[in-house]
Amino acid sequence: MAETDAQLQDENNVASIRHIFLHVKEGTPLPPALWDLHDSNDSLKEASADTTFRFVYEAKFTPPVYSIIPSDKRHIRSWTLVVPHATTVVQVVRNKWGSSLEDLIGKFVSLGIPFFTLALSPNPPHKLTRPETVFEYLSRPFSFQPNAYTYKTYELRREDFLKHPHARAALLRGGILWRLCKASFEERLGLVNGPSSDVRLFGEAKRFPSSTSDGVTWTAWDDTLTDDEVDLICGVYYVAGGRRKQWKTLSWWPRPNVFDKCSMWTGYWNTSCEFWFQRRLDSIRCGEARPFKTAEWKDALRYSQNKTRLLFNLTEEASASFIGKVLG
Repeated sequence: MAETDAQLQDENNVASIRHIFLHVKEGTPLPPALWDLHDSNDSLKEASADTTFRFVYEAKFTPPVYSIIPSDKRHIRSWTLVVPHATTVVQVVRNKWGSSLEDLIGKFVSLGIPFFTLALSPNPPHKLTRPETVFEYLSRPFSFQPNAYTYKTYELRREDFLKHPHARAALLRGGILWRLCKASFEERLGLVNGPSSDVRLFGEAKRFPSSTSDGVTWTAWDDTLTDDEVDLICGVYYVAGGRRKQWKTLSWWPRPNVFDKCSMWTGYWNTSCEFWFQRRLDSIRCGEARPFKTAEWKDALRYSQNKTRLLFNLTEEASASFIGKVLG
C-alpha cells in the first residue's frame, strides 16, 4: 500500500513539473496551486511565521549572500551560516528545517546544497604563503591512455587529499564536488560545523566594514580550495598535444564551473544527478568511459539547459522577492 501511494505521489509530482515547464515554455504565469511563491498562495507566508531563524541579505559580499541567524540565542555560534541562493532560504522556511545551525547544515549536506560557514574577526588577513597540498603534477605525456586502473589511482589520490581538514570546503560547495567527496566525510560530518582549525592557512578572507558605528573593518574567513585542488578532486589531467607547448585538458568528472550550468543542477543533488553519476561511474569502472575534454563535458551535460535554467532563475528571483517582502 505504501509503495502504491509513493508511486502515485511520484506520478503527481511528474505531472506538476510538466505543467510548470509548459507555463515556463509559453511564458505564462504559474498558477497559485503549483507555485507557493505566488502572491495569491499564502501557504509559504503561514510557514514563515513558524520559522526559528532570521535571514539577512548581505549585499556587502560579492556576489551577495544570505546569513541565517537562529532566533534562539542558545544556538548562536562563533561562526555565521551563509547560503548563496534565495531558494535555499525559502526551502528552510517551507520545510521548517531544524532550530539550530547544525540542524540546517545536516540538511544541506544530505542534499548537496551549497553553503558557507564564516568566522568573523576584526584582525586583518595574514600575508603567509598558503602551503602546497597537490604535489603530483597533473600533466601527462601524449601517449597517455587512461583506463579503469588509472581511475582507481585517481580515487586513491583524491581520498588522500580529502584527509586535510580544509578539504571540507569541497563538501560545502555542493554539486559535483559534494558528490565526489560525500562518502569520504560520512564519518567526519562534524568537520562541516564551522571553519576548520587550519582556516587561517587554507582559507580565504573577505573584508567588509562594520554595519555599526564602531568603524571596525571585519574579516570573514572560511576554508577554500585552490584550482589545483579542485582539479585533483575532479580527476583532471593535462595531456601533451601533438605540437610543442600544446596541452589538452581531460577530466573524469566535470569541473564545478561546467556542472553548475548544466540542466540537471537545480541547486541540490536531485535524482537525475544521482542517476547520471551512477551510470557514469559504472561505465568508468567497466572500462567503457574515458575522461572528457571541457567542450565534451559541456555538450554531454547540455540537455534542455535553457528551459531548466529559466525555471531555476525564475524561482531564484521569486524567492528573493519573497524574502524581501515577508522575511526582510
